[in-house]
Amino acid sequence: MRHITSFLTLTAASALLVAGCSQAPESAGGNAGAGAADDVESPEYLAVKYRQGLMQVMAFKSGPVRNMADGSAPVNEAMFLDYAEDLAAAAGMIEEGFIPGTGTSDISISGGLPDIWDNWDDFLEKAAALEDAASEVAALAAQGGFAAAQEAAGNLGANCGGCHRPYRQR
Repeated sequence: MRHITSFLTLTAASALLVAGCSQAPESAGGNAGAGAADDVESPEYLAVKYRQGLMQVMAFKSGPVRNMADGSAPVNEAMFLDYAEDLAAAAGMIEEGFIPGTGTSDISISGGLPDIWDNWDDFLEKAAALEDAASEVAALAAQGGFAAAQEAAGNLGANCGGCHRPYRQR
């Protein structure tokens, strides 16, 4: 039941982020070559806002998990398990936000490099590796608590970087 509640909470939070962020920007800035896809109601624009919201959720949840794992934050078993489960759910939703026409050359607010779609299979492999790693942390935490999941949690950052380094505009 806890996993379903986490999933519903995460889904609702992502939807709120997308809805709240889908308003027209106050200033035009960004990519000078942006086209019609910068229409704040287009599926492409909304997909970018969705994935940005999802990445914000993942950053919020992964920080404490990794900090507990490396000893820079006190361990809170309940929070660790909750956040690990939320990360696993969020990691499973990454692919949905990467539809064609949502790269940096398409939408001014996008940080997704065109290489994502040029190397789609590699991108999917990296996204699946993150989902697997996050699911492993959640399963270990559910079965054996923080001590059982600590080492796996410490390795989450490498999986995030697996996509961010080659596929995200700096």
